[in-house]
Amino acid sequence: MSRKNRTDGIGTAKKKRTAGESVEILSLKLENTDASTIKRHLAYLVGLSLLTKFFVIVVTTSVFHSFIDLFDIGFYFDHGMMLIQGQLPYVNYFFDYPILIFVPTILALIPALLLQDTMVFVYSFQILMVLCDLLITICVYLIGLRIWDQKTALYAGLIYATAFSSAYFVLTKYDAFPTVLLMMALLCTVYGAAMKGYVTTAAGFFAKIFPVIALPFIVLFNAKESSIKQEIYRSLKVFLPLIAILILPFLAFRTDIINTYLPIRTGMDYYSNTVTFTIYSWLHDVFGTAISLDVILGVMFVMLVAGLLALVYLAYSSPQKDPVLLLKLVLTAIVLVIFCVKVRSPQYLVWFTPLLCILAADDIRKIILVYLVQCMAYIEFPLLFRTYYVSTQYTDPVLSPGWFTILIVFTLEYVILFACIWLVVNPKNLLENLRKASD
Repeated sequence: MSRKNRTDGIGTAKKKRTAGESVEILSLKLENTDASTIKRHLAYLVGLSLLTKFFVIVVTTSVFHSFIDLFDIGFYFDHGMMLIQGQLPYVNYFFDYPILIFVPTILALIPALLLQDTMVFVYSFQILMVLCDLLITICVYLIGLRIWDQKTALYAGLIYATAFSSAYFVLTKYDAFPTVLLMMALLCTVYGAAMKGYVTTAAGFFAKIFPVIALPFIVLFNAKESSIKQEIYRSLKVFLPLIAILILPFLAFRTDIINTYLPIRTGMDYYSNTVTFTIYSWLHDVFGTAISLDVILGVMFVMLVAGLLALVYLAYSSPQKDPVLLLKLVLTAIVLVIFCVKVRSPQYLVWFTPLLCILAADDIRKIILVYLVQCMAYIEFPLLFRTYYVSTQYTDPVLSPGWFTILIVFTLEYVILFACIWLVVNPKNLLENLRKASD
């Protein structure tokens, strides 16, 4: 596979470009790329993505005799109906999810109400999420065109289109919606449309919070052609009006709406599929130490803060725009947040899989690891859920064969994910390039 990088590279001494010139570069890049080839590639990717969804449904139900989890979609339906009946979230009751979740919910409710059939809502919601996922696939390919040659960009799209575990969660959760907003933000950013990038990042925050993780890296990326002060001002021009419209009015009714937009769930139990719980199970149950979950979480939180600060410093230290560096930093930040918390849902895989596929497309070793990550995630959910673990505990007694089985599965899952991230990000090479660039 080609390793040809189409970015400026952090170690290359080139003049900075204005935002207008960056938009012009986008036009030139698309002009210099065979339009018919792009259309053909996109058609392949869309078809393959749809085929993967069908494959996942058939294999899950007919081969593994497992289930297509509709619990979350039922939750969305219930709260959509409450809204229709006049029960307002954030006013009449506390609601965990940001307000833009009601965009796909209401869109899916319309045909269901017209036909008076709950299953129409299920199918409509799934179709909307599949459409979001197709847009993610397109974003993966177009971002790939920005950093790789056309062949490698196609590989990135193919890997994502066949990411089968992510496809399962696209069909059963709403995470494809905020993820497509994140990917659109990154697409706009790497092609020089900074304000559109801020708008879609803000929309992602009001869809499911996590896309805002990319904001400091986007600000610092754009600041290479302006200034940090200017980019902070431009981002606040987007975020503050949305906060004023979508959060502040509800404060008059319930102050706990703030908790909806804080990604901290201190009142929830520790989830059994987290890194925190996995480490605790080894140290406390296997090796018999007296360490507590709270102590481990405290250490993880320190690691999270230190890691995020280090990533922001790397973004700040980079002397010029580097789209590859931006993607690596956002990917690492998202995975770090997932690693270091007490609550994790299996569908969080959807958040970072597109970035992983883009960055892995140039190396067969990375590609193999991406598919191993997908494989382990699929084994975790739906195959082992309820049988070996539920949200907050393993189902078998401590130190029993079943207990060891799920502990080893989670351990192996995290080791493979860590290895994949390490190989894709290549921190040693990244730090070396930054050092050379700063000399």
